Amino acid sequence: MKRVPLGIGGFDELIQGGLPVGVSVLLMGEPMTGKTTLAMQFLYNGLTHGDVGIFITTNATAEDIKERMASFGWDTTPYEEKGLMKFVDCYGMMVNSRLTDTFSIKRIPSILALTNISVVLSEICGHFWRLQKIPRIVFDSVSSLLMYANPSTVVRFLHVLLGKFRSVNAVSLLLLEEGMHDKTLEITLQQLVGGVFRLVRKNNERALICLGLPSTRCVGKEIPFIITDEGILVKKT
Repeated sequence: MKRVPLGIGGFDELIQGGLPVGVSVLLMGEPMTGKTTLAMQFLYNGLTHGDVGIFITTNATAEDIKERMASFGWDTTPYEEKGLMKFVDCYGMMVNSRLTDTFSIKRIPSILALTNISVVLSEICGHFWRLQKIPRIVFDSVSSLLMYANPSTVVRFLHVLLGKFRSVNAVSLLLLEEGMHDKTLEITLQQLVGGVFRLVRKNNERALICLGLPSTRCVGKEIPFIITDEGILVKKT
């Protein structure tokens, strides 16, 4: 089975080299546990290894995400200029209607414009499929989407969207704020995806847990990590 590494040394080895191609993973955790940092690291690692990237943002502008990635040394500009990195900004026009599309940024007028989101992603994924590249996709976050739209509508939307991702062999991370939603909804979302990771933080100590991943022997225990100036590193024990 072909896999793509997350780009987190010490963790990829524990999941047999990385995430299986075509899988979607729900990345759960309370606020400030490192979900977005992990997702950005995963995306940038793919760019440096010949994959392509899509960052779907629902709670920050694309420019904010680019700046945050650059703070870790992950400059996406060269890959954007080559057409290998795209942002789908579902937030920017809600706070600044003057924002417009760029070569690498597609603006969605509202987070509720699910059809627009689907159409834009289909176009980008189709383009990358023709390039015969593996798309790495980050959806940050499902929780923001659930703040605006009916949960049943969101679940149906994601069910179709993840099917499209699988059809182009994409590997995707969907971020979810743990504790914001009832357990039934969390279980429903876990059922939609192929794998589930959980990030936890206790007394300023962070850890990653693999709850499940296709064709992978998850270690089933907390894997301590730290966030450095260069991203996430697994702590040696």
